[in-house]
Amino acid sequence: MAQNNARKYVLHLAIAFTCSGCAQILGGNAELPQRRFYDFGTEVVQGGLAQSERPYAVQVQVKTFDVQRAYNRTEIVFRRDQYELHRDPLHSWITRPGDLFTDAVQQYLRQADLFTYVGGDRDFYDRRPDYVLSGVVKAVERFDSGDVWAAHLAMSMELVRQEDALVIWQKDFDDERQVFFPKMKHTVAAFSQILGQQMETSMREIDFLFLNMQRGNSTEDLNIDSLQVAPSNSVEDLKDNRLKTDEEDYELIPGKIAQ
Repeated sequence: MAQNNARKYVLHLAIAFTCSGCAQILGGNAELPQRRFYDFGTEVVQGGLAQSERPYAVQVQVKTFDVQRAYNRTEIVFRRDQYELHRDPLHSWITRPGDLFTDAVQQYLRQADLFTYVGGDRDFYDRRPDYVLSGVVKAVERFDSGDVWAAHLAMSMELVRQEDALVIWQKDFDDERQVFFPKMKHTVAAFSQILGQQMETSMREIDFLFLNMQRGNSTEDLNIDSLQVAPSNSVEDLKDNRLKTDEEDYELIPGKIAQ
């Protein structure tokens, strides 16, 4: 009986020392890191075409965006160099990137009041839209070298008229923004900033396009190339009027990541 009690005492001491050692390694009141979820913030678009006649009397379907396979995960993807990608197990998008970008683009179009109706795939289940906006997310990743951080977003979009399958507008961009704070929320804010600025320009281009079509101009002449030479109040003259960055808790600057 005494031997059993002695063994129990030794076992309790061993457990106590083990727990004490774990506490020292993890810290006295150590807490396990929690998984965090992020969403895009849609910016309020500033300005617009002074001669705009929106909303234009058409119905537009925003198709669910396609995403390159490497980035179509809820975990936020980051890279340390040009060859190796990683998935961050502690930082995730609130939903898959395809749905995330689709919802954001829909919100921008609705806020801009460009069309009489903007909806998603489910909204056009039993009817045909006048135009379909589709897109591909080619890259949405965080660059993290340990002391340099940046957001990299590359996308393409196109607007197709359904009656003749004509692509009347296209957008393709590849943008990177350096951020100066390591917390993931600042990188996500940079993603939102990139998308907001690109959508601001895109909506002015689309507005200009539909304004010309509504006034009876030939749609064959209204492609992206023709918009580049549009006179006076054209999109090109308005492209420098960018969204102002809220720098209260982070700072963004344009730039390219060194490869």
